Amino acid sequence: MRLDIAYRDTGHVRTATADGYVTVVESTGSGAKGISLVPATKSYVVFEIANLDEDPGKDPWATVEQLRNLPAQADTALGAREIDRRVLDGFEVHQKDTTTRVWADPKTGQLVRAELEFAGAPGMNTILSDFQFDVALPDSFFTLEPPEGYTPVQVAADVSKVTERDFVEFLRLWSNWTVDATFPPTVNGPDIARIAIQMAQEKKFVGPYAPAYGAERQPQVMYQGMVFIGQLPAGTWRYAGQNVSLGDPATPIFWYQPQGSATWRVIYADLHVADVDPQNLPK
Repeated sequence: MRLDIAYRDTGHVRTATADGYVTVVESTGSGAKGISLVPATKSYVVFEIANLDEDPGKDPWATVEQLRNLPAQADTALGAREIDRRVLDGFEVHQKDTTTRVWADPKTGQLVRAELEFAGAPGMNTILSDFQFDVALPDSFFTLEPPEGYTPVQVAADVSKVTERDFVEFLRLWSNWTVDATFPPTVNGPDIARIAIQMAQEKKFVGPYAPAYGAERQPQVMYQGMVFIGQLPAGTWRYAGQNVSLGDPATPIFWYQPQGSATWRVIYADLHVADVDPQNLPK
């Protein structure tokens, strides 16, 4: 999945895919509000999040500043390497279960690329590139107003009340929705709408909504599941449910480490959940 991400110090963040799926979020004190555009159906989702914990580590600018400062903390200097037709200096840092490699311009020291690998969540690697700083962006770039002709869907969530059960319910909904009872290909929030549209066009759903959920309940269940995922720090979770069908109690499809916990929570394909020691996590 590729995303373009823009943010500014007014508390606005904008993510966009190449095919026009755009989400804009505005911080509102202890919460956030935003809008997501779904161009394939000319619809938009207006959402609100209440009781959002203030976590400086999740601030996008703080994350970039941490990456810019990593060369001074490097365990290993990787030397010069040509990446995307540019010769860059590389540095590698190990922090807990995360390995980060940053690549900087040797003349200016400016951050150019960062590669993050998570030992506890293999397959969830992240690459950040094409950094631009101090770019003047118009207010319209971060607007919460929908385009003309788009129809609305309203959802809201209180983060203090969103739990693991909300995510399990999302998985249950999706497996009831698909013709072959499989789980979603991904649980990355920005990609869910696009994937749902594509699967509907390929006739992989039993109907426009999952049985027993309907037009009003389904968007809320899906949103709360995505809010749960959004609160998990990078590198503390792994999803392995693609092409897996509902039912097998021995097949793990998702595992994550709750904050402050020595053990991990593992969700299996029959949607039961168990506590597992790190050394016994699925590979």
